Amino acid sequence: MGDWGTGNTVIETVGRHETSRRLEEVQGLELWHLGRDRFDDFNEFVWGVYREAFVEGSQIPFSLEDIVHSSEEHFDSARVCAVIHPDGTILGTWGLILKEKNDNRVLPIQKEFGLSTAEILETLQAPRARFLFNGWRTAVDKHALEAHGLAANRSVFVFDLLLRGLTEGFLDPEQFVGVAEMEMLVLKYHRRVGIPWQILGEAHHFWGRDRYPCGFRLSEMVEIMRTKYPERYRFLYGREKQSEPSGAG
Repeated sequence: MGDWGTGNTVIETVGRHETSRRLEEVQGLELWHLGRDRFDDFNEFVWGVYREAFVEGSQIPFSLEDIVHSSEEHFDSARVCAVIHPDGTILGTWGLILKEKNDNRVLPIQKEFGLSTAEILETLQAPRARFLFNGWRTAVDKHALEAHGLAANRSVFVFDLLLRGLTEGFLDPEQFVGVAEMEMLVLKYHRRVGIPWQILGEAHHFWGRDRYPCGFRLSEMVEIMRTKYPERYRFLYGREKQSEPSGAG
């Protein structure tokens, strides 16, 4: 796997990267860390997946320009991974914006819902947490999976491969808390696949849906994976390389 840094240096691994880098290939799919050279591809992919997810009749509550505007604000301060087919097609993306708890920067969820770091950590009962990471731009294109001969339920594998890349270097799970805003349908899906999201406050209504501020302790998720999904646990945290990582793409 690629070297994200460990321990005290993990915060330094998140930031602007000009060139995308292939981290590894697993079961015929490639895990990439996206840089600025794939910025437009990333936005087009997110626009396509979100457009289908949020369309009501013929109305889409946002534009491609809205997606790009948000990316301009957050992309360079996020760790963004993508699962890409060898032919270059993006199948899934997931990013996270990371900060230390004493950092005065405001994460997107804090800005939208007015939540302080102390409130988040108290609600989640995470006294040892040192880092907060805000999930961002989670998207899996099931149509692209099917078009490449992959069953729609392979979305869980894509999900895990992205998570494997995003959390590399997170050596002590007790130190990490994840936060994100999501609608209830997505929240229930994430819980089914092992992420123990808790609702942190009242929903806000935008993009035509109610979206809730949510958080989870990484240590709790790791334990769920270990006890309920042992194969996925080994894949996520055993770092069982199924092929050698390549250099820069």
